[in-house]
Amino acid sequence: MAQYLVAIYLPDDFEASSVDKAMEHDIDVLNEEMEAKRVRLFAGGLRPAKEAKSLRAQPDGKVLMTDGPFLETKEHVGGFWILEVADMDEALAWARKAVVACRAPVEVRALFPSDLTALLARKALKEGMTQYLAAGHLPENFDPSSVSEAMMHDMGALNEEMEAKGVTVFAGGLLPASEAKSLRAQPGGKVLITDGPYLETKEHVGGLSILLAADMDEALAWARKGAVAGRASCEVRAFFRSNVPSE
Repeated sequence: MAQYLVAIYLPDDFEASSVDKAMEHDIDVLNEEMEAKRVRLFAGGLRPAKEAKSLRAQPDGKVLMTDGPFLETKEHVGGFWILEVADMDEALAWARKAVVACRAPVEVRALFPSDLTALLARKALKEGMTQYLAAGHLPENFDPSSVSEAMMHDMGALNEEMEAKGVTVFAGGLLPASEAKSLRAQPGGKVLITDGPYLETKEHVGGLSILLAADMDEALAWARKGAVAGRASCEVRAFFRSNVPSE
C-alpha cells in the first residue's frame, strides 16, 4: 500500500458558516465510508487562508514572516507536519526551525477544532491544544536527489525534536508536483481529472485527507467522491515511500 495526500481547494473568501446541511451530510458519509474501508490515516479542515502565516529564509540566515498564504505559482507543497501545540506562536517557533532545516519556505495554518471534516481521525486532541498544518513549499523542478547530507541531518534532527516534545501528529514528504493529479467537480456530478497541481492563486488548500491506497487509481476514486461531497476541487499527491502504520 502507498500513502496519498488528497487536498481540498477552496476560494480565498470561503467561510465555514456557509456549509449547508446537505454538504455536511455528504462529507460525513464519505468520512464514514473511508473509515469503514480503513483507508484514512488523517483528515482535517483548515482555517481560512487569510489567517495563514508564511515564512521564508533570507540570505543572512534570518527568517521573514508575512501574513497570508503563499501566492507564488512556481512553488508547491513538498511536505508537511501536522502539529499539536498551544497556539500560533508555538507553531511558528517550530516552523522557523523547519524553514532552516529544510531550506524551503513554510506556510502555517490552524485546523478547525471540530469534527465537521473528521478532524480527529486517529488521535484524540489534548485539552487546550490546537492542531496546525506546517507545509513546506518547494520549486516545481525540485529534484529529491539534490538533497544534501547536511539537509537530511537537519531534517532528521528536527523530526526527532518534534517527536521528543510530543507535538507531531503526522509528517510526510510528497513526490514531485509534476506527478500530481487535479480534480474539479463539473455540472451534472461529473469530475474532471487533469495532470499536475493547481496553479490558480485564488484557491488555497482548505482541508486534507491522508489515505492508504494500492495505487493512484484507487486514490483518485476516493478523491472523486471528495470533490463531489465537498463541492470543491482536489489535488492528489503520493508520499515518498516510508513506514506505513500497521493496524
